[in-house]
Amino acid sequence: MIAFLRGLVVHHGPGFLDLDVHDVGYRVHVADGALAQYPIGAQAYLYTYQHVREDGIVLYGFATAEERTLFERLLVVSGIGPRLALQIIGAASVPSLVAAVQSEDTSYLCTLPGIGKKTAQRMVLDLKDKLADLALIQPMATELSNVPENDNVDDVIATLVALGYRPREAEQAIAAIERRPGETVEDTVKTALAWLYAQQSSRV
Repeated sequence: MIAFLRGLVVHHGPGFLDLDVHDVGYRVHVADGALAQYPIGAQAYLYTYQHVREDGIVLYGFATAEERTLFERLLVVSGIGPRLALQIIGAASVPSLVAAVQSEDTSYLCTLPGIGKKTAQRMVLDLKDKLADLALIQPMATELSNVPENDNVDDVIATLVALGYRPREAEQAIAAIERRPGETVEDTVKTALAWLYAQQSSRV
């Protein structure tokens, strides 16, 4: 089993990246929007899930071990395969998904890609009592609780998402950076991008 990979990003494709790990190439499928975190020529560290099927072995990659764990739990739900589970992971943070399942919030679950009412109900039924360990992860929204309601957080998050980052990553960046009163959206985005790049570089 391949649990993680660290290597040089040499190629991007639709929903995947190719890693050069000591002159061995690995194709790793990642969530929509995640490719922006791993530019070609940069080092990447990915937690991986190895899926074996009749026509070959497929690797799925995640930024955190918690994302991989939730991905694995989603696979036990009838109607959710690896590709759909990856889309779900890319659409919402681990804390948000766990909270929705544990609170039986099927309305929220139905907003996720590929999830209808019946699948949302199955997610609650199959996973509600199996996510206690992941429930300990604090949602990023909690870290933003001290930001004034009239601040530009929503605009900054929307801009970062448009640039290819996931909402969870955008929230994490905003929570981490120092912001000045009256700072413009453009200035905050620049600071957040610098922080995100620094985090990416630290993995090298």
